[in-house]
Amino acid sequence: MPVVQPAPGGPAEREVERTGRRYAVSVRTAVLLVAASLTLFIVPVERSAPVVLALGLWSAFYWSRAARSQVVDTAVIAAVCLGARWIDPAAVAHDSTSWVVVAVSITAICHQWLCAPVPGFALTAALVAAYLTGAAIADPAGWTALLPLCLWIFAEAAMSRLLRALVVRAARAVDHGTTSGAQARRATEIAAARRADEREHLAAMHDTVAATMLAVGTGMVTGREPWLADRAARDLEVLSGRFDVPEGHLDLTGLIDDLAHRSRLTVDFRSPGPVPVPAVPAVALCRSAGEALENVARHAGVTTARITLTRSADAVRLEVTDTGRGFDPEAISPHRRGISSSIVDRMARAGGRAAVSTAPGRGTRVDLEWRPRG
Repeated sequence: MPVVQPAPGGPAEREVERTGRRYAVSVRTAVLLVAASLTLFIVPVERSAPVVLALGLWSAFYWSRAARSQVVDTAVIAAVCLGARWIDPAAVAHDSTSWVVVAVSITAICHQWLCAPVPGFALTAALVAAYLTGAAIADPAGWTALLPLCLWIFAEAAMSRLLRALVVRAARAVDHGTTSGAQARRATEIAAARRADEREHLAAMHDTVAATMLAVGTGMVTGREPWLADRAARDLEVLSGRFDVPEGHLDLTGLIDDLAHRSRLTVDFRSPGPVPVPAVPAVALCRSAGEALENVARHAGVTTARITLTRSADAVRLEVTDTGRGFDPEAISPHRRGISSSIVDRMARAGGRAAVSTAPGRGTRVDLEWRPRG
């Protein structure tokens, strides 16, 4: 069975992308607001308050519309960098303690979770360029000292991009494992269904055309029996697939009564009245009882059998008995399909069970039972 690759953006990957974006936006907004608010204690309020207010309003908008505002966000932070000389001259420091550096750094890091690699690199480059330009405006002679710091900002952005790629890769592996597991389970279910269908087909072959041909070939019937034509017609229906199991419930009493009338044996059928049973176990019970009657006709050396149907609160039971010659169960080959496939396995597939009790010279009893689940 060919392996189908999971479609891009599986459930785990989509959830990781969604959570990563939400986390990046929240962290960027919180860090920027805290860093900018510190200027209120350093820079005169008349200069710092408008900047903090503007960044606060923009951050609120950005937090709600982050998916479509990376370029504008970059422009806002770039404007802060370019105007740092007039906002806070000390912010253009030659180290990483400046709140402007923090704003540039956290923005570059978080943008990697919000856009593709090329746009993310371009936005980082724009932020760094704006920061260097602002530094050059504030200190034309010393701005080159900030180049190592700017390289570190690029490194931070690259590590953020790498972390995102690793997380997304892990999510894709989870999606792939989930898809592969589902495919494996489906393949197992299909194989099991195919094997069950093959077993049912072989059991149907054994119960129908094989049994009829054996009876004719061994001289058990002469060809003039009144039931033979009806048997052949029903064999053809089963093998051609026209005898499908219906949906809903069936009256098991009616099914067994019809089976008893079609049998070549004289069948004493006893029932408490109508017994509705779900179609699948009802058909399995009926066909298993039919195979038990066939075994009586072929091997027991008698012409009569009894079927007793009983129903309790938790089970439906069929008992097929005869007073024939019986047999030694240990002497029966495990490859014989009459009991193993047509009775025991068939009942197991329908959620029931079957048991055979017999001994040489003591007749045979076949017990069939089905219990509703739950």
